[in-house]
Amino acid sequence: MQSNITYSTFFEICLLLSVALPLASFIVSFAISEKYSWAVSITAPLLLLVSALSSSVVFFSLHDDQPFSIAWNWFVISGHPLTAGLLLNNLSATMLLVVTFISFLIHFYSIGYMAGDSSIRKYFAMLGLFTFSMLMIVLADNLLLLFVGWELVGFSSYMLIGHWKEKPAAARAAKKAFILNRIGDAGFLVGLMLLWTHQGSFALNQIGLTDAMAAWQTAASLCIFCGVVGKSAQFPLLTWLPDAMEGPTPVSALIHAATMVAAGVYLVIRTFALFTPIALDVVAVVGIITALIGAFAALGQYDIKKILAYSTISQLGLMVTALGAGASDAAFLHLFTHAFFKACLFLAAGAVIHALHHAQLQAHAHFDVQDVRNLGGLRKKLPVVFIVFILSGSSLAGLPFFSGFLSKDAILTALISWAGADFSWQWLVVGGAFTVTFLTVLYTFKMIWYIFFGSEKKTSELSISAPPAVMQVPLFTLALASLWIMVSWNPFVHTRWMNPAMEHSWSVTLFSIVWVIMALATAYFSREKSFYADVLFNAFYVDRLTDWMTKKIGLKVPAITITLDKKWIDGFIHATAYVQVLIAHVTGWIDRAFVDGTVNGMASFVRGVGSVTRTFQNGKIQLYIFWSIFTIIIFLIWTLL
Repeated sequence: MQSNITYSTFFEICLLLSVALPLASFIVSFAISEKYSWAVSITAPLLLLVSALSSSVVFFSLHDDQPFSIAWNWFVISGHPLTAGLLLNNLSATMLLVVTFISFLIHFYSIGYMAGDSSIRKYFAMLGLFTFSMLMIVLADNLLLLFVGWELVGFSSYMLIGHWKEKPAAARAAKKAFILNRIGDAGFLVGLMLLWTHQGSFALNQIGLTDAMAAWQTAASLCIFCGVVGKSAQFPLLTWLPDAMEGPTPVSALIHAATMVAAGVYLVIRTFALFTPIALDVVAVVGIITALIGAFAALGQYDIKKILAYSTISQLGLMVTALGAGASDAAFLHLFTHAFFKACLFLAAGAVIHALHHAQLQAHAHFDVQDVRNLGGLRKKLPVVFIVFILSGSSLAGLPFFSGFLSKDAILTALISWAGADFSWQWLVVGGAFTVTFLTVLYTFKMIWYIFFGSEKKTSELSISAPPAVMQVPLFTLALASLWIMVSWNPFVHTRWMNPAMEHSWSVTLFSIVWVIMALATAYFSREKSFYADVLFNAFYVDRLTDWMTKKIGLKVPAITITLDKKWIDGFIHATAYVQVLIAHVTGWIDRAFVDGTVNGMASFVRGVGSVTRTFQNGKIQLYIFWSIFTIIIFLIWTLL
């Protein structure tokens, strides 16, 4: 074990607790017997609380201080020793705090939301494993160890999305998420191979561009980005994320907030030095396409969780676009703010669903509580959830005095600076980003209006109770974290205590304020207008396109290759074998008839000649007289002729 700098023992204990306690939650949750399964609802949140408190100690002890790393020998490959270790700097310490803090709030919220669930032990166990896996990604000091955590996140998310195994839709969604993520991870694995081949190391602190900016770096960075496309639901592998809404709502909050989907953005930030200008251009284009698809698709949805899911896709696209523009600080700032307000929105949506489900059971009513068209006027019956929705929704929409405004302002400022003064394709990306921010206000306003304003529809006869306190505490905590104070003391300047070195432009800030006011006015005057369209509801048919490609290409290509293998490759191999056997038979016959025959014939001839010549000197007078007379006769015939 080796460390680069000496920290206090208390600091190292807190770091160990931060990482180990989520894993302990996974083990303890399974260790508790089914008879006492209720105890899991106490032990798991308690362990995550200690982990979050330990992470806060680590964060405030390290912030703006020297990085801390510790490593252990792992294994040796081709004479190269590999280590597994933790790397702590301002970036990873911030993510450590965000992941453990939000995970604890979701654990705490789940006490009320998942009460009475028949598989509560498995649920909390998978939450613990998921959190531990995310911390591996956050703290890993090399890409190989990070990839291990990356795959564990994929497995645990598969288990969480399909938690309600009795629902066929949940099982299909889990399988779809797992498969599409594996497609992206295959590219990630190729990128690791390229990196090892050319640099001989997976260490994150050794990743950097060479003077030549070799082509292999472009290839390796784009392959790694394939993993990001899968995990962070970028075009074209974005269709698994809306389907993942079939899982429990706290799982949706955990996956869509600061954890799984944000892992791709975090990975690009950690490996940013590897990305060449060509690779960054590809990243920017993929990001803005994803952001636009997600924003337009969210505008055409009526399922409350689907709206938030497509919103997540859109916001992730904005982060990736910022990364493509070289603004990794702005991308991380939006990742940070998005973690809180999006987790809050999902948990608030879960509170609405939870309250309406219980009211339905009491009234024996049956309607889809996730369809916002069935709701309306709930601000009076669910005032706490309404306030929380307004606060976190305002942050998502990017309204002033909320953290989302500052992080989006940072991205827009960085994109305008990246595009430059001369018109180019980069300005199309900037225009796309402003369009996304405008659409975000529209679908956020529509969602809140349908749920909390207007007249009650199918909920008018229901007796709706407020969610329990164990669900309200996380909601208020996350809602308060959606305010501007989380980023800066100044509600209009994003370059304060968190990101003092970032660029700020008052002209962009003022335009952003005017732009948001215009979007709010448009949303209000079109509040009764339906934005439904098949092309928006189906997210521009990307899902159908991928299904078509799966059926037409993904299934037909194996069928064609099987036919090619059996009829042509196997046929060619068999024909070659038959020809070889025929040639062997022919050559064997030639060998026996001609080669062996010639050799044997010569031997027989020599043996015959030898037998004849032996008679010349075998001591018999009769043979001597015979050969003498025979010679005279031959001589006479030769002379006469």
